[in-house]
Amino acid sequence: MKKLLLTGFAALTLMSCSSNKISDHTVQVGSMGDISITDMRSARVNGLLVAQAKFHNSGSSAQTGFYRCQFSDANKMAVGDAEVWQPITIYQNEDQPIKCMATQLEATDFKVEFSADAKNVSVFQ
Repeated sequence: MKKLLLTGFAALTLMSCSSNKISDHTVQVGSMGDISITDMRSARVNGLLVAQAKFHNSGSSAQTGFYRCQFSDANKMAVGDAEVWQPITIYQNEDQPIKCMATQLEATDFKVEFSADAKNVSVFQ
């Protein structure tokens, strides 16, 4: 019984950390509309930080938005050049994963920025 209670407590602790983790790595620029970020992960690949996020559209129609990733070092200083905004279309009640990779080994943290409003971003094509 004691083991079961400890396992349940550990699971609750992990669930609360995961929701904090998403908000710690998300920047909302303007409106997000019906889009939310439901999952976020990071790992090192060949020494570079790779960030993955999953956007979910809870609305009744497809929605276009814009995202970019910004990387920082241990002192929260920007690492590398600012990424350009990427357009993304997320269909109703579907998930759309994205992946970003840092360009420098010094990157230790990241933020995923999202906007459903093109007026808030500069998209270069």
